[in-house]
Amino acid sequence: MDDHENARISFGTDRAQLVYGLRPDRTLAHISEVQRGIACGCNCPACGGRLVARKGDENVPHFGHDGGDACGGGPETVLHLLAKEVFRADPSLLLPKRLGLNKGSVVTKPGQQVTTQFLRIEFTDPKTVIPDLYVRALGYDLFVEVAVTHASDETKIQRLREHGVMAVEIDLSKLPRDSTREQIADAVLRSAPRCWLYHPDIDKALAKTRADEEIWQAAQEKRFADYQARHEKRANELARAYVDGLKQLAGKKIAVPRDAELKAIGLAEHVGIEVAGYACFTVPPAVWQATILAEVFHDHCLGSAATKAVPIAKHLEKSALIRPQFQRVTTEVAYGVAVAEPGFAPAWKAIDNYLQNLLGKGVLVQQGYGVTLERSLADKWTARTLAETQRTAVVHAAVQAVDWILAELPAEERGDMTGESWLNSIHRETNMTYRAAIESDVEAPKIAAEIEAVVAMFGKSGAIPHAALGLPIRGAIERCKAQRSKQAEGLRQKQIQEANRLRQSRRDRLCVDAETELSGPNLGAFLNAKRDDLSGMSPLEAAEDSESGLTKARGALSADVKRKRYQEKITADTKQSLSAKHVDAFLNGRDDDLERTTPLLYVRDDATYRKALGKLAEWQRGFGGPF
Repeated sequence: MDDHENARISFGTDRAQLVYGLRPDRTLAHISEVQRGIACGCNCPACGGRLVARKGDENVPHFGHDGGDACGGGPETVLHLLAKEVFRADPSLLLPKRLGLNKGSVVTKPGQQVTTQFLRIEFTDPKTVIPDLYVRALGYDLFVEVAVTHASDETKIQRLREHGVMAVEIDLSKLPRDSTREQIADAVLRSAPRCWLYHPDIDKALAKTRADEEIWQAAQEKRFADYQARHEKRANELARAYVDGLKQLAGKKIAVPRDAELKAIGLAEHVGIEVAGYACFTVPPAVWQATILAEVFHDHCLGSAATKAVPIAKHLEKSALIRPQFQRVTTEVAYGVAVAEPGFAPAWKAIDNYLQNLLGKGVLVQQGYGVTLERSLADKWTARTLAETQRTAVVHAAVQAVDWILAELPAEERGDMTGESWLNSIHRETNMTYRAAIESDVEAPKIAAEIEAVVAMFGKSGAIPHAALGLPIRGAIERCKAQRSKQAEGLRQKQIQEANRLRQSRRDRLCVDAETELSGPNLGAFLNAKRDDLSGMSPLEAAEDSESGLTKARGALSADVKRKRYQEKITADTKQSLSAKHVDAFLNGRDDDLERTTPLLYVRDDATYRKALGKLAEWQRGFGGPF
């Protein structure tokens, strides 16, 4: 545990103000280096009074004045003296950063570590500049001031400037008064805050900064004067342009866009309102106001969210509804124009005035920071638009389909008929034009279905239509009937050929299977003999009849082959078990126990074979073994 920590534990603090005394040889002694009491032999570095080394158990070790109050200057003087000692021991010094010039520009030059040459402890010049330290660094003289309680004032700095000697001040005001020599050395040479009191390059940089500031300020004043002149000129130009706009719009009539829709919805009375700033537009108020209602609030060209005046103004700019000179007007210019022409307002403000009017009439409602069309009006308009859109789509689709049908006809049959001319022809069932019939809710589905049937006929699908729909398609219908009849006959012949091919294929496959298992008379007998298990048909007939017949015939072949194998086995067994005169009698004799048939015909699988062997065993017991 170090001395400071012991002091903190013992006395509640480890800070003392005066811990250095001046020995008779003018050197400084630390409190830890001297004896207790007057025996320390030290005097105050500031006032020269005798010091007492107080190193008891109740106080942090320190020096006190003997028999009187402390002069108060001792700690500061100690730091000054120790700082001077530092330079005797270590010539290295950290110079602070400073302003300077680099190719005519003001820059901040970084601090740098330099090696100094100690000249004298103090220096006195004719102008009474008394520095704490006087050194030489980087080839020039340098004053070093050590500030403990008082920093250098402007008077001293001015004297330094007049003297022309560069000076740096090191701030030790925050350094504890009981710091060790090592701590003081580090603070003086490196870590303590420091600044330049005077450097000619700093003055030059500051002068350059002031000159630049004056130039900049003059330029700003000129720019402002120019701006004011331009402002007044633009305000006057806009005022004249606005008056011209009023004259141009006076009596000007242009068709109101979407007028039929506005009348149907009940909004026609809310367009054509003269608001402040309406002469900023290239068209009368009714036109741009109808555009706002239709495109912004119904078509949602700016999105479905609530909107404000400025986005609407930008939309109208794109449609060339706002005069170019009024598209970008600052608030200051607008105020200037309004002074000369009270009825003026910027285009966006004119739109805002119109929106406020609609808000007051209940046409628009506030929504957040913007406005939107009142719900019942919006729903009514949307329903009407959907109905109109649907009718238009139906008519358009019908015209497209009719044009396609007419293009499929020969020129002599089509004549000069087009989809549009067909729309104006008469629909016989209703005595209306086809356009009116298609637009009606009753006839539209019927006509659409009939058109689809005609299109399907030309596309070689669907039934042949009965109605001609006023189109010259009778010849096409007859040609279609003849073509489809020919196609049907061709298809029938192909089906017959395919059926014959499949019949022969099944016959050939059965013959191949039969030839694999049978030969000679047995082959012909199997293929041509009619069988009950094949519904009275022969295997060949069954195979020719169908794929399932072929499967049954193959089953019959498999059964016959299997029966033949068991017949051969029972014949061999019989010949081995009976005498020759009894073999034929057993094999071909009917037996009630064998389903009233002969053993030779009865055997067909393992079960029947074993039963026949049982009968053979009875015969063998009755007639003896073979001879």
